[in-house]
Amino acid sequence: MALSRRRLTFGFAILVSLGIAAAWVIFSQWLDPGDKGDTSTDLVTPTIAAQTARVFDVSPDESQVDFITQVRGIELSGVFPVDAGTITLEPVGDELRVLVRLNIDVDHVDTGQPAIDRVLRGAMSTGDYPLAFYVASSQGLVPVTEEEIGFTLTGDLEVHNVTDEHVMTVSAQLVGHDMWAVATSDLDLANHGVNFPSFFGTTIIQLTARLQAYEVQSIENSVS
Repeated sequence: MALSRRRLTFGFAILVSLGIAAAWVIFSQWLDPGDKGDTSTDLVTPTIAAQTARVFDVSPDESQVDFITQVRGIELSGVFPVDAGTITLEPVGDELRVLVRLNIDVDHVDTGQPAIDRVLRGAMSTGDYPLAFYVASSQGLVPVTEEEIGFTLTGDLEVHNVTDEHVMTVSAQLVGHDMWAVATSDLDLANHGVNFPSFFGTTIIQLTARLQAYEVQSIENSVS
């Protein structure tokens, strides 16, 4: 009887060990971000017709994309750094069309919780695709003013090497050669082929892009 119990105990221990090993293999798949380092994109900034357009460089050191999501009812917040970007103001009659291009560094996501960061990087394959790209233009035209204005951006967002249409609501202000903008939206990462472990409970994150940009040139000056 004692021998049988020892055999059962030993067998149970083996099964537990195999179960843990299998669970680790499955979970480790969520932790592997890949390593291709593909920073290419097929997104194209709309053609600028006016030679008097003003171009502003987004400052990576003063810009970031904040996000908030829910993990089993608990709020989780984090930051994606901004790698680079431009904001172009193209005159159309007495108003302006706003063109935006933004490169977001998803590989350096930071929630303040390294374990969660690893899961996010793995789910989004940020080692394979370290940058997300957003190319958009304003819906309609905006006034020429140094007052704060609001408008909507419509464009394409590429995350995880998958592109989907994306709309953002913007508040912005231009004073002299300096511009700030805050753009908000809800992003369902499932639309970009991203799936999180079941304990996350959602693939939707709320984005807030906080951008500071400085004028670098006008197209008229660059071609003269």
